[in-house]
Amino acid sequence: VIQAPSPLTRKIKILKMHQKETKMQNLLNLAKLAALKAGDEIIKFYVHKGFDDKILAARSTLPESARSQNRWDFEVNLKTDHSPVTSADLAANAAIFETLKSSQIPICSEEKILCESVRTFWLIDPLDGTKDFIEGSGEFCVCIALIEDGRPALGVIYLPVTGEIYSAVKGGQTQKELCKSGAFITQTLAAIERAPQTIISGKRGKNVTAGKLASALNLGITRLSSAIKYCRIAENLAGAYMRYSPSSIWDNAAGEMIAAGTGAKMIDLATLKAPIYDAASLKNNEFIVIAKDFLAREDEILRAIKELNL
Repeated sequence: VIQAPSPLTRKIKILKMHQKETKMQNLLNLAKLAALKAGDEIIKFYVHKGFDDKILAARSTLPESARSQNRWDFEVNLKTDHSPVTSADLAANAAIFETLKSSQIPICSEEKILCESVRTFWLIDPLDGTKDFIEGSGEFCVCIALIEDGRPALGVIYLPVTGEIYSAVKGGQTQKELCKSGAFITQTLAAIERAPQTIISGKRGKNVTAGKLASALNLGITRLSSAIKYCRIAENLAGAYMRYSPSSIWDNAAGEMIAAGTGAKMIDLATLKAPIYDAASLKNNEFIVIAKDFLAREDEILRAIKELNL
């Protein structure tokens, strides 16, 4: 005979659940604070380039006239993989480490790899879209995720140029806020009722595969840089985002959490399962993110990818 849990057992279970939820909310608040501090460091370099504050507050793509001013007020170096790293990347990274250290959770960053095997760790990209930062396009962001057993438990993406901050915890809904003068102003997340018939692809690298898929599915295609792509999926501004080349785990973990909080689904195209974020490998396979509105077409999309040999 299976006995029902006693009232005391149920109370203990509820208490533990509340404690876990409170802990996760505290970690989310800490991650948001770290993202804002990193954004402040990044914007210092943007301001030093002579960009107008009103432009920075109003739009994420700066005009050509603004891009040409004092372009090299920050130092640019190349890492071993030939990707650029700037003074802004390093300043943002330092700000995040300083803020997150109070959690006593190990940190893995694009700029400082975690050299130990752990089940729970912070995963950050202090400036995702460094090339766009250098060019002055505005399409860059700060990404912070908490990884537990290979999967994201919370995610934060902050767009320093516009002040938009997106956040989500596992099992919860994605929140969008606007940060002005240190205050968080809640924003409406979904920009439109139904996602348009478009697929998002990166602005750099090989976009042939995404173009073939869009054509096969009779979809339009939009080019966009950095993890802002995930935010646009969350905003219902596209039906899918395809990445058909290997990527680093810090590029995707926070974004997957933001997209998942709106009902979207991210699929590893090698395993056809959810991606794994492993600090040992540091890489994700090719993947596709399908917005909630497009999940009815999931089988069709995966079939098209297979038939096109993408």
